[in-house]
Amino acid sequence: MTGVTGGLGPALVEAFLALGAEVLAAGRRRTALDDLRAGVAHHERLHTAECDLTDPAGTEALFDAWSRKGDPDVVVHAAGAWEDGALETQSDDAVAQIVSDNLTSAALVLRAALRRMRPRGRGSVVVIAASRAEEPDANEALFGAAKAGVVHLVEATARQSGGVRVNAVLPGVLDTAQNREMCQNREWESREKLPREVSARVAPAEVARAALWLASDESGGVNGARVRVA
Repeated sequence: MTGVTGGLGPALVEAFLALGAEVLAAGRRRTALDDLRAGVAHHERLHTAECDLTDPAGTEALFDAWSRKGDPDVVVHAAGAWEDGALETQSDDAVAQIVSDNLTSAALVLRAALRRMRPRGRGSVVVIAASRAEEPDANEALFGAAKAGVVHLVEATARQSGGVRVNAVLPGVLDTAQNREMCQNREWESREKLPREVSARVAPAEVARAALWLASDESGGVNGARVRVA
């Protein structure tokens, strides 16, 4: 499981641990991983690893380490980064980071997962994208394009997945402390009517439930799907 130190991570980890899964949670920051482990129940089944998922060698090494316990049955990729603002205002660093953290990381994780799952002819990969992939917005053009690329990767690899199911979850704006603070600092927060995608924020637990369903046998016939959570 990747991207566990963001606002969605704890809900994803707790949902899978609650059903008895053994989870390897990967993130960039050791202190955040330690905090995650300390804050969830059943942490004896939670393993953590520092990893930069935009690094090909590091991503392969992460999967190799887990494979010593057996190849994964489920991979949930939730890593990503967000940036807003008109495209012409974005710095070189912002362009590189948004593409790398969202699209490159998804490609590397999918590649590593399929290399290990396809020989067995089974498994489930769940990629957390974003509703912005289907709803272009001038102030999130870069982020939306990166997430649209992620969805394309999911749908394309699902066509020849060799028995491995690959699906995407597309949540709207998550209801996290960070997002609430961000919204309060925006000019339009004081308006009488907020934009729909901001006023209707999504609970992380709802996204976790969708990921859990896609990972389970209950969705056994679902492959290459976009599951919207809004």
